[in-house]
Amino acid sequence: MRRSTTGRVAAAAAVAFGLVVAAQGTASAAPKSVDASFGGYGGWNPDPYGDIPGDAIRACDTSADGWSIEVKLDIGRDGTWDRTVNTRGHNSPYCSPWKSGNIKEGTPVSIQVANVNDGVTYPKGSLLLSHA
Repeated sequence: MRRSTTGRVAAAAAVAFGLVVAAQGTASAAPKSVDASFGGYGGWNPDPYGDIPGDAIRACDTSADGWSIEVKLDIGRDGTWDRTVNTRGHNSPYCSPWKSGNIKEGTPVSIQVANVNDGVTYPKGSLLLSHA
């Protein structure tokens, strides 16, 4: 009888281990945060995560300093900004809604986060190179 119980425990452990390994392959990572030069940050989420859509950007302003945060996405890194979000017209603290759209898996992308004020962009801001 003891042999049979030991075999069942070993089989159950092997199945549980296999499920854990398989689940890790499908798990998604949390959104990436990219700091602006000051007063805020941008978010990039390549894969769906909870209620957050995949291939999505958003802008967050954390300081009532008169500057807004702008986040731009360049799909394919061809020098054309394909998607833009900002916090203009909102009082800080404020995060824009996520702006999403399907991008082919593995496509290279650039995400730029900058401070903006009345058409003036604070020198370049931060740049993140990633993949969809």
